[in-house]
Amino acid sequence: MSKMNFNDYGRCMATYNSWQNDVLFDLCDQIGDVERRLDRNMFFGSIHNTLNHILYVDLRILTILRTGEAGPFEPTSIVADDFETLKAMRAKVDADITEFVEGTDHSWQDEIRELPFPNGVTRKLPRQLFLVQLFNHQTHHRSQITSELHKMGLDYGNTDVPYTPDLPIS
Repeated sequence: MSKMNFNDYGRCMATYNSWQNDVLFDLCDQIGDVERRLDRNMFFGSIHNTLNHILYVDLRILTILRTGEAGPFEPTSIVADDFETLKAMRAKVDADITEFVEGTDHSWQDEIRELPFPNGVTRKLPRQLFLVQLFNHQTHHRSQITSELHKMGLDYGNTDVPYTPDLPIS
């Protein structure tokens, strides 16, 4: 591949995020429910709550990408209280993200959306920005969790995008 366009970016990042989420959920499965729910003074308290927050925001951004609309923002929402449901939902949403970026209708990329933000300000933004935000947001909060896993002596492994297995580039 000589250069990347926005569609290539979306496909690569969807593959990267699926890989990173698989690694993260495998490690979180190993530490057990007590450790996942322990208040670690993270922004959302626990690893479990942070995993829920990531999923909640992904669902919200997917709605914005698909429809251009967003309901009220409730960042502490618990999407799934038990880990097995959360893990299954994570896999489903990752598949939904991949399906979205692999879609053949990319006309959404040229659209501007006017959305209210929690601070009361309404902004006009390109829908492409929300796809960038989806990936950035996941990376930001995964790093909080991986820091806690590191403190527990668990090696999270590589997080560099170029090491992503099966990157969809030629």
